[in-house]
Amino acid sequence: MQQFVDRGLLHTVADLYDLTTDQLMTVDRMGQKSAQNLVAAIAHSKTQPWSRVLYGLGIRHVGSVNAQTLTENFSTVAALANAEVGAIASVYGIGQEIAQSVYDWFRVESNQTLIERLRSAGVQLMGEAKVAKVVNGAIAGKIFVITGTLPTLKRDEAKALIQNAGGKVTSSMSAKTNYLVVGEEAGSKLAKAEELGVAQLSEPQLLELLALPTES
Repeated sequence: MQQFVDRGLLHTVADLYDLTTDQLMTVDRMGQKSAQNLVAAIAHSKTQPWSRVLYGLGIRHVGSVNAQTLTENFSTVAALANAEVGAIASVYGIGQEIAQSVYDWFRVESNQTLIERLRSAGVQLMGEAKVAKVVNGAIAGKIFVITGTLPTLKRDEAKALIQNAGGKVTSSMSAKTNYLVVGEEAGSKLAKAEELGVAQLSEPQLLELLALPTES
């Protein structure tokens, strides 16, 4: 990637979508087949969901979890770009610091140009249709934190199951947390949960709470 920058091929992430096979073949150790594969991979990246695109913009304080939360509440880039700080901060799990950072980012002219170039390239800047929620009374309104590696579920999968049942998933422990879902190599969040008296769940216990079958 540094070679692309050094050769003046890349200045912003939007430049990726203008790269051609011939341009890539000027880079050291980049043959025709490799160049064609890279162009195809870049083209495929246009199908990444709006939440991944937002995360990839590198906005200060916006990680993958916050990006998902923001795109669930602002279904298009225009909706987020035009939102006031207060509206962004009012989203559960976001807060003032992240909201101000997002607001400021969209007010920078070069960033506005970047968004327009990504739009022109066909990058996904609109959210997918939401899956209808089947609210579970034991989950609805409860706040979950996930730590460690779960036996079968990826963290994003566990998060989606909880949210689809009406629960909320945050990244930090607090006195408001109702459950800590604990996997292998759990970190400091486990100690914090014990200190706060937060209930702990294994993956099978989480699935039982969700009224889902476990693997035998």
